[in-house]
Amino acid sequence: MRFVPLALALALLGCDGATTTIDARFSTPEHTVETMLRAYGLEDATQEQIRERLSSQGRFELRDRASYEACFEDLGQGPVNEGLAGFVFGAIAAGREDLRVETYGDRATVSPREGIEIVMHRDEHGAYRVVIAESVPAEVRARMAAVAGHAEDRARRGVPE
Repeated sequence: MRFVPLALALALLGCDGATTTIDARFSTPEHTVETMLRAYGLEDATQEQIRERLSSQGRFELRDRASYEACFEDLGQGPVNEGLAGFVFGAIAAGREDLRVETYGDRATVSPREGIEIVMHRDEHGAYRVVIAESVPAEVRARMAAVAGHAEDRARRGVPE
């Protein structure tokens, strides 16, 4: 029996470097959602409080941009991409108490309400991140691109907003 601890120690040494640490903020789809809400300081806000602020055109202050951006797999630069990420955030925040999460292998869907599916992929590090391209409906992407194009056109012509 003296050899069992030695064999165990050698086996563990053989695994050195083979372990992977998963960022707990993204280790499950639910944790990614919590991280997104926490980035805006809404971890303790109720769904009703969030909906009231959304309906009154109230704004949410981003408190942790790095964590927020890390919630997304494909967040690009520019106002359109910010708007698309905002759509995802708004859908999740407004339905936070009604979220349905389904996981299939390395893919998860988070549904805040009927007809809306926020898609997440698990990356090579085990972190679940939102995929904007699969989460924002085509018509929403088209409207945001049109609004951004209109704003850029107005800015080019020197017309105030």
